[in-house]
Amino acid sequence: MKKRAGMIVTLLTVFSLIVSACGDAQSGGTEPKASKELTMWTWKVAYTPGIEAAAKLYEEKTGIKVKLETFTPDDTYRQKFQAAANSKNLPDIVNWWATAGDSIENSVLELSGEIDDDLLNSYYSAAMDPIIVTQSQVDSWKEDKNATTIQKSLKTGQFYGLPLDIGGFFTFYGNKKLIEEAGLTAEAPKTWEEFVTMMETVKEKTGTPGLVFGAKLPDLWENWAGSALSIMLNEPQGYIDLLERKSKLSDPSNLPVVKAMETLANKDLLMPGILSTDIDGADQAFAAGKAAFDLGGSFTMSTLLAMGMSPDDIFTFPVPPLEGSKINSWTTDPFTLTMLSVNKDSQNKAEALDFIKFLTGDPDAAVAFANAAYTVPALNLGDRANDLDPNLKSISEAFAAEPGPYSQASPAINTYRGKHKEWEVYAQSMQSMIEKKMTAEQVAKKFDDTMESLKASGN
Repeated sequence: MKKRAGMIVTLLTVFSLIVSACGDAQSGGTEPKASKELTMWTWKVAYTPGIEAAAKLYEEKTGIKVKLETFTPDDTYRQKFQAAANSKNLPDIVNWWATAGDSIENSVLELSGEIDDDLLNSYYSAAMDPIIVTQSQVDSWKEDKNATTIQKSLKTGQFYGLPLDIGGFFTFYGNKKLIEEAGLTAEAPKTWEEFVTMMETVKEKTGTPGLVFGAKLPDLWENWAGSALSIMLNEPQGYIDLLERKSKLSDPSNLPVVKAMETLANKDLLMPGILSTDIDGADQAFAAGKAAFDLGGSFTMSTLLAMGMSPDDIFTFPVPPLEGSKINSWTTDPFTLTMLSVNKDSQNKAEALDFIKFLTGDPDAAVAFANAAYTVPALNLGDRANDLDPNLKSISEAFAAEPGPYSQASPAINTYRGKHKEWEVYAQSMQSMIEKKMTAEQVAKKFDDTMESLKASGN
């Protein structure tokens, strides 16, 4: 009996080993791909539903899940990243500001040898500009004693992220309910003068002021609207001439831009207290129905929704041209807002890289992300832009796919508007005009006098 019992135990043991071996053979001895999970961090609360929407599509396609964690505000996120980088505990994927030389390069994968031209060419033309290390940056960091060790190690052409979304200024937001309550149709005005008439009608019919913006910041108007009016009125070269001191603000060709603001002030179309209102305050006032229109950027949309507005209650349009402008509709060259990077020490590096290619380069993923995050994807969607939320579509239509009028003027803007101090005087004078303490002619004369005085002194 003992011998028979021993044979049974032996057979059971062998059977057990065979079953176990079969099980290992079925699994291949490795973790099934479908059970893999990528980890990702962002600081953009508004982006969370968008990234999750795209991640769902990726899981349906590959079986790979993406677990997203959000840390805010910005400083907390930066500290979280640095602590995790120091302890080699970063997630597989990181959402980061679109930049180069921001001291994350030691921790994320350098991508210039990993990404083919087809994907890079599918983005808006300027989408990679802030991400790719340029020769001028390398030269600047080389000479800068305050440059970090990481910055000094970077080489021309390297990049450490792929562009996720783009944005731009020069965007007006309209309150549909107020516009329709005033008996108007919530459609983009074709000219600045038509826009002013809309604001007058809304104020007359509803008692609500026409416009709010962050006028507490003296140069915001010029950065977000005034320069667009000038470039459309006189084409880029006209604005460049003004920046280069080859023309005067009081010239009949330039004065209408100053008068555009004077009209708003004299007709009491600006929200009371606007000079003490910053950007967030302006958005809050608009969301609360204290003004019919808000001046912002493409990124303002997600802020307004976070403040409780519905996208159905908003319509958007770019800065409309003054009558007689040489350019009759505004387009601006967008700039990249955020990028996606891969942890260079990730155990799932290949999958993480595949996911950021998918999220930034697949039209279905880009549309899903954009509509849920309310931001414009860096991918040039072409005809697929018709699938965007109507407000996002309106904003994206104002983005130039190729370098446009603003690009022509931007080198002069970057060179002279901060250097030539008459622009500081202009910004302050515009605030005085909002208070009805100066006329448009007085603002222009003070600008011109300051310019001539500075030129005479060699400044």
